[in-house]
Amino acid sequence: GRAKGYLRCPTGSSVTVLRVGTSRVATAGTRIQLSADAKLTGTHRIKHATFGAREGNTGEVYIGQSDVASTEGWEVDPAAEPLRLPFEKDMGYMPLVSEIWFDADTNANGIDWILVIED
Repeated sequence: GRAKGYLRCPTGSSVTVLRVGTSRVATAGTRIQLSADAKLTGTHRIKHATFGAREGNTGEVYIGQSDVASTEGWEVDPAAEPLRLPFEKDMGYMPLVSEIWFDADTNANGIDWILVIED
């Protein structure tokens, strides 16, 4: 299995925290929010994120906002390279954890994630 946890790194007035975890979509077509994870709150801002489909998934997982679905969102295939999103560096914007949602086209598919957030 993969480790879950965090590492705190002070940076100026805020604290940068590394969070690692897995989110599972219990029922295909029923989106879940990233902030549902016990280690996260909806008010954390994401500086950098990496998302990868869980090994053993039998279908795709989708990343998006509250309207994410198999027809609306970024498709993450189990055979594909992880999706890396350097929000702060490349986009100049750090979304809230509550803005990220997942869906899947197969029950119990999961997505692994690594987040660098402001805490």
